[in-house]
Amino acid sequence: MLAFPNIKINLGLSITEKRPDGYHNLETVFYPVALEDALEIRTSSETEKKIILHQYGMEIAGNPEDNLVAKAYSLLDKEFHLPPVEIHL
Repeated sequence: MLAFPNIKINLGLSITEKRPDGYHNLETVFYPVALEDALEIRTSSETEKKIILHQYGMEIAGNPEDNLVAKAYSLLDKEFHLPPVEIHL
């Protein structure tokens, strides 16, 4: 699958409350930008890892498991038992 998700800039963010599930309710204002990311997801023959995440562009410090794409895959995998994938972002 190849998708081109739109980019947006978060102009304001307010955390209104922490929920029992560990997530937060937010109030936010986004500004759309005429740019997009390229997101490609392919099944993988990898047997050791369920997800291999390749990130391109500007390097951002942090743990790859904190990436929202990886988190979304992991949540869907728990419910639907997805195959191993390689994700290019």
